[in-house]
Amino acid sequence: MKILYFLTITAIIAFCSIQCWWLYSKYRYTLINYEEDLYGRVLDVMQEDFDIRRSSRNPGMEVATSSRIIVHDGQMTLTFDVYMVELPEYRAQDSLDSREIIAAYDKGLSGIEKYSFTVNNRTNSEAYNALERFCADKLHPFSAESLAELLEKNGLRDCEISLAQADSMVWEPSRTGHTSLLKPEMSVTYPYNIFEGGTVTVSFPVGTSPVIMKMLDILILSLIVSAFLAVCFVFQIATVRKQRKINDLRRDFTHAMIHELKRPISTLKMCVSFMRNERLMQDSDSREAVIRDSYNELENLSSYFSKLRDLTLDDTDEIPLNISVFSLPDLLRECISKLNLPAGKEADIRITADADVNVKADRTHLGNIISNLLENAVKYSKERIEIAVSYFLEDDGSLSIAIKDSGIGIRKDELDYVFDKFFRSSAVSEKGIPGMGLGLTYVNMLVSAHKGTVRVDSREGEGSVFTINLPQ
Repeated sequence: MKILYFLTITAIIAFCSIQCWWLYSKYRYTLINYEEDLYGRVLDVMQEDFDIRRSSRNPGMEVATSSRIIVHDGQMTLTFDVYMVELPEYRAQDSLDSREIIAAYDKGLSGIEKYSFTVNNRTNSEAYNALERFCADKLHPFSAESLAELLEKNGLRDCEISLAQADSMVWEPSRTGHTSLLKPEMSVTYPYNIFEGGTVTVSFPVGTSPVIMKMLDILILSLIVSAFLAVCFVFQIATVRKQRKINDLRRDFTHAMIHELKRPISTLKMCVSFMRNERLMQDSDSREAVIRDSYNELENLSSYFSKLRDLTLDDTDEIPLNISVFSLPDLLRECISKLNLPAGKEADIRITADADVNVKADRTHLGNIISNLLENAVKYSKERIEIAVSYFLEDDGSLSIAIKDSGIGIRKDELDYVFDKFFRSSAVSEKGIPGMGLGLTYVNMLVSAHKGTVRVDSREGEGSVFTINLPQ
């Protein structure tokens, strides 16, 4: 059993570890994909901002460009000359043709500013894209406020925007991923002016909720499987414990049954041996005592097997009842007269109700109920015991029978289990009092067959009161 527990717990721990590792990996994978999506959205916003600035015209400025390509040892170098023209000042002097603007700059005319850039080892598309960005930034300077509006429009809120100037050209955008799994944040650096090293950095929280929502189906499935496994594990332990308890009960029942059967069998053997002695049998008193003892022991065996038979029934409705009306005091006196007192014990039994009450019940079964309670009172007591039997009619017309004793009593924490099959009090087990824990179960079953109830009130060391209520 310990090995089974150990293997099961080990398997549970291993499964939970693998499950946690898998969920962690899935969370990281989902977070990275989500960040990739956010990164793409930020780049789209940057491109949108560039397109807006490029398509807008500045009425106060114009631009003219010229380029040269030099190839040396297989390396291509592009040189760009960019002329920014202030129109209000230049328009009065010359035309807006690129060659005229360049010629005017060479002549030293005012209103024209020249920028020169050299690009090495870049494709034409990359170089001319950088040129477009430089021109757009000069005609319509990059604005952090405009970018923030575009970001918020595209669902990217709580962003921090910072501008920086690099020492060299920055060609590619970059990003910094999450540094914390619990509170992930990311930042994207984008070159809005490649030639002059102008960059913008957008930082914003990623948020765990969107990531969790993206893997919600996996989380729910994992929780269901884990809960199912936990339930199976608890059910397995409960089943194993129940099987062990049943096994212990079966063993204890077997030992108790053997012990209970040995006593009447031993008595009967002694009686049979006595009957074989003709000289002893000639004594009428001795013969009568032997016959009486044999009859009593056979009655005990018959009652014992009847009790076992009734306890094997699955439902109290299956117990056959022969209902009749009879005198309750007569039955009580009969049960008291049949009560066998063990050697060394004295009992003072009193019936406290004087009225002759007729009861409607199965006489045999009610006699068994009362006899069992009287026998228990005597069995679980000291050398001398006082037993009070009383009965009275309730307001609803039902009949209550109370049997009070001054025995060893029952512990408070065991009162809820006294009617359970095979249950025996710890105090009884410690004192070595024989029994199988079936008597009160049998009483409860017979009372239930009469549609009645039985309850117990007891204090350890002070005695017990069993009250039976039978509807009439």
